[in-house]
Amino acid sequence: MSQVAPFMHYRPDPLPGTIFGGRFPIDVWPRPLMWAFEWHEPDKPIRLNRGDPLFYVLFETVPPDRGVAMVETEVTPELRDYMDLISGAVNYVNQTFSLFEAAEARRPARLLSPVRRTSRAAE
Repeated sequence: MSQVAPFMHYRPDPLPGTIFGGRFPIDVWPRPLMWAFEWHEPDKPIRLNRGDPLFYVLFETVPPDRGVAMVETEVTPELRDYMDLISGAVNYVNQTFSLFEAAEARRPARLLSPVRRTSRAAE
């Protein structure tokens, strides 16, 4: 998955800095997405309007025409523990690509569980 600046969104007043993206395998490295901004002109304000995109997310698949299904998942103890395990690494390692193989080896076989919804007919 890639997280990139919203390059197709016109902004009459450009942001006074650079938006940083990132790329990582979401099946091995699940994490919250954050907005990374380097403020080049601190004398100018950062103006964000409601509804403006902070970033775009691109899903990379093999083959490239493979579909993507987004599913809301439970935050299970296994998922929370695994995310805690990998989240601390970014504080100590500059290029986390070197850690993906080690993270994959420690990843539980089943990491995600779809949210269970009660049907409205049962209410």
